[in-house]
Amino acid sequence: MNINRNLEIAADKIAISEVVYKYCRAIDRLDRELLESVFHEDSIHHHSEYEGSSAQFCDFAFDILSEMENTQHLVGNILIEVEGNFAWSEAYWTAYHRVAKGNESKNGFLAKHDPSIDEDVFISGRYIDKFEKRDGKWKIIKRQGVHDWVRFEPASDKGILGDAGPMPSRSRSDPAYQRN
Repeated sequence: MNINRNLEIAADKIAISEVVYKYCRAIDRLDRELLESVFHEDSIHHHSEYEGSSAQFCDFAFDILSEMENTQHLVGNILIEVEGNFAWSEAYWTAYHRVAKGNESKNGFLAKHDPSIDEDVFISGRYIDKFEKRDGKWKIIKRQGVHDWVRFEPASDKGILGDAGPMPSRSRSDPAYQRN
């Protein structure tokens, strides 16, 4: 393999990784436009009990996420195989969710929440994706979200930083979107 091809594959892998990272930002900031931008229009999705179009998955995910006080999705190991205009990846992730006392949702994993207490929910799994490069842009055409484990525990605010520094927001007013 020549150096130019190696550089092209490396650039593709960086672009694909950025799509995975944008997905996490979109989920945590409740940024619907950004979330939709990581999927091709004909993309399909199977994540937890949801199976269908990725466009409708966005509705499913936002219905669940809007019921939480905050979330944080972190991506670890990402393995990517590129073959022409197609690529396959496996990205390990861990997610934190704060679910408030009184929430009696039947959506997704929230159905297992104890509504008598605030709970911190930790989930770890993998995004197994198929990507396609169209018009020079990599996007997901098939996603399978695998949950490897989940842990519920009573919420604790020990260690909360309070008002120190910029305040996070589950919207585009979050400091990550500011360019000044």
